[in-house]
Amino acid sequence: MKRFRLLLAVGALLLLAGCFSQSADDLYAQPKAPDDYLKLDEKINEVLNAGGEYAAPLTGELTQKVQLQDLDGDGVQEAIAFFRVASDERQLKICIYRKVGEDYQLAATIESAGTAINVVGYRDLDGVTGKEIVVGWQQSDRLYSLAAYSIHNDQVLELMRTEYAAYQVCDLDQDEVDEIVVLYTGTGEGANRAELYDFREGVMEVVSSAPLSRSVTGLTEGGVRTGLLRGGVPAVFVDAAYSSAGYAPGEELGAFGMSSYSGDGQITDIFAWKDGALQNITLDPATGESDSTIRWYTAVSARDINRDGILELPDPYALPDPTSSSIAVNFWAIRWMQYDIDGSAELVYTTYYNDRDGWYFILPESWEGKITVSRSDVAGGERAVIFSYWEQDSEADPQPFLAIYALSGDNRYMRANLTGRFRLMPEGAGDDVIYAARLIQNGWDCGLDEEGVRANFALITSELTYSS
Repeated sequence: MKRFRLLLAVGALLLLAGCFSQSADDLYAQPKAPDDYLKLDEKINEVLNAGGEYAAPLTGELTQKVQLQDLDGDGVQEAIAFFRVASDERQLKICIYRKVGEDYQLAATIESAGTAINVVGYRDLDGVTGKEIVVGWQQSDRLYSLAAYSIHNDQVLELMRTEYAAYQVCDLDQDEVDEIVVLYTGTGEGANRAELYDFREGVMEVVSSAPLSRSVTGLTEGGVRTGLLRGGVPAVFVDAAYSSAGYAPGEELGAFGMSSYSGDGQITDIFAWKDGALQNITLDPATGESDSTIRWYTAVSARDINRDGILELPDPYALPDPTSSSIAVNFWAIRWMQYDIDGSAELVYTTYYNDRDGWYFILPESWEGKITVSRSDVAGGERAVIFSYWEQDSEADPQPFLAIYALSGDNRYMRANLTGRFRLMPEGAGDDVIYAARLIQNGWDCGLDEEGVRANFALITSELTYSS
């Protein structure tokens, strides 16, 4: 049964697994014959029969029990298997099996104390042909250690080890060899920081560090990623929880005539390699924070909103709501900002971002300061967002000029074809949700016709993130 289960696991591995930016074809070679993996099965069973059990990585893109990688760059993939042996002092084991002729042999074993293998990756850290192994070990519920290993001549060399809150492996200095950016958080002086590890004289060592914003209270889940700045410069974007009381930055609460705000938000620090060092390019030295990236609406985070390869940061601001007297903000517009290596921001465009219904709409510049938004959700699966002309402080009632509908339920096709409505997405059989719109004449020219509305409408789709 163990042999049968392993064959199934390897088959699934060959079909489904991926690694960072590598293609499936690059990562996994098809077996010449089932006998190839029967030999590997025998070696793995030696560990299992001795009291071991599989301990696959818990997070990341590589969570298979057995993984295939060409670690030494010879064109033949090694098999990497993950185990826990409870009877050993160093319970966690990563066994590397090398193919020799028609057989597999145990080439090396990486061991560590801890409760689990949290994450694993394979990257070129030393510039030598092949890949190193980067492992996040879970030491306890709240303690994690990061280590990198080089395997040469079947010998394991630990290149570095450090505790961490999060990390990214990337080529930040653009020398065609990866570095490791490690994020730390804590309460002591200098505890909130980023450190860059680079390969020097046989080990990975800290060559530069830079502070996180001083009011960071913890990193957000999945909030650390790599992306490009304007000009194609690589950077690490770090979203963190932020708590502050006092004057609210920007215009978030201007619609309510309020000058202060207390609440929990988020802040983004951007780290890049500049002038031979790791720098927090958005940090204001006077305040110790990345003031321009603080936001109180946290449903959105950095993404390539216009799909040009550059990562944009959201800069939300509250849309006026003349029907509400509450301090709570009901509707937000998002300015999407691109940054350059000097930390200067440039507006890409502004959207109404409707994460509830799964779409966003690009707001023309001529609408700024002249619109308000409301919702109209009715029984039967019709959810509408209504854009109305209304200049702030005007005594006139808002005048609706555009409605966008998310239609579900059995009657969605009928509702989409009601007089005046038009489809926003191409028709497709079996649409679970139909998106439609209606332009409403009210005497104000919004500057868009049906084609313009379609061009500014887009669905919110998942995209590749780079969290570790």
